[in-house]
Amino acid sequence: MKKLTSILAVVATVGMFASSSAFAIETCAQKEAALQKEIRIAQQYNNTYKVASLKKALSQVKAHCTDASVMADAQKKVAKYEKKVAEKRDDIAEIQADLRKAQAKGKTDKIAKYQKKLAKKQAELRDVQQDLNKARAGLASLK
Repeated sequence: MKKLTSILAVVATVGMFASSSAFAIETCAQKEAALQKEIRIAQQYNNTYKVASLKKALSQVKAHCTDASVMADAQKKVAKYEKKVAEKRDDIAEIQADLRKAQAKGKTDKIAKYQKKLAKKQAELRDVQQDLNKARAGLASLK
């Protein structure tokens, strides 16, 4: 049971850092400081399992985190969002082609369907574009 609790604490810790820094690019020093803060909080609440998992995470950061790895991760994130933007644009182009065909045939039900689909994909594109801009800003802050 203790192992399961410990594993869950590590997973929760990793998830916490993944969600809290979805776009904020943290340097190694910032990661260490955040982990040390979490360790102090866990110690205040006598949560020995969380302290142990956080200390393990801290040792991993100290052992493996480098400025080059942070930069590489930031570049991968930008590339991932650039790919998503390109995919969304391709999807929009296909839907626009389908919409034009439906309009040419005068099929009002299909026109409405494609217009809704187009609006949804355009909203998704805006969201991904915002994510890309944040990722680029994070990358630029490292340079």
